[in-house]
Amino acid sequence: VVFGPGESSKLGAVVDDLAGPTARVFLATGSHSLRARGLLQGFVDSIGGSRVTLFDRVTPFPSPDLVDDALAACRAAGAEIVVAVGGGSAMDLAKAVAILTTHEGSSRDFALGKKAFERPGLDFVAVPTTSGSSSEVTSGAALWDMEAKRSMGLSSPLMFPTVAIVDPELAMTMPKTLAAATGMDAFTSAFESYWSLEAEPISDGIDLEVIRLFATNLERSCIQGDLESRSSCALAATMSGIAYSNSHPNACHAVGSPLTIHWGVTHGQAVGITLASFLEWNATAISHKLPALWDALGVEGLEEASARILQIMERCGLE
Repeated sequence: VVFGPGESSKLGAVVDDLAGPTARVFLATGSHSLRARGLLQGFVDSIGGSRVTLFDRVTPFPSPDLVDDALAACRAAGAEIVVAVGGGSAMDLAKAVAILTTHEGSSRDFALGKKAFERPGLDFVAVPTTSGSSSEVTSGAALWDMEAKRSMGLSSPLMFPTVAIVDPELAMTMPKTLAAATGMDAFTSAFESYWSLEAEPISDGIDLEVIRLFATNLERSCIQGDLESRSSCALAATMSGIAYSNSHPNACHAVGSPLTIHWGVTHGQAVGITLASFLEWNATAISHKLPALWDALGVEGLEEASARILQIMERCGLE
């Protein structure tokens, strides 16, 4: 993981180090945001435009069909390395393409368990522009079939990105609503990881720091949008993914997915809306861990913790 303001300028050097200066590169990104902000061409130029195959059709909640379209483009280009610059959807799609390129079959074959990953994929470099999905440091990719009202995923230890470049300056491109929704996603994941049966001391330590960083900075990141608070949230989001790769998200995400699929609720809001309730439900089971949690959240007890979570959501514009 490479972290720091301006670090995304090293993307071309990272690609060269991994695959060589003449390697063909498959670059996945969204259709609008980077181009509208005048950033896309800079990334293409950094890598070397003549060797880049640009797939800029990534949409929120990428479908298996979109992944298969991207996979076909990647194979047709003879790409030797995959890069994603964007939010969770771009990184999930690219992550799926990287592993599928070295296997036979469609994304559905692997998502539905008909086939299993047996070998590493292409090298994959993840450059997040949002602070919440944590996909830059995780081994899964979420796919969504909105017509069938179904979510599915690809997951394997073979899918971890080769390099993550987390540049808080890119997080400055997020509007308030996106900063709120993505931040709430990672904030919620840290709580779920902390109360999970899979939790252990290392994940707990990371989760507590994630909660502290978001509790201190998320509102400011949404309201003021300054580099310091956006940097703290970018760091927290990446740390959250490291923790929950070992102690996984659970109840809030299980309830959140149907809210997104059936009612179109933004993912971060869908998972965050039940956080206070599930914290109250789980508190007695982790009573020995609550003092550290209250300290990280800046509260003194359960009632105050629930109120603080709801306050953060309200101040960030989340219902």
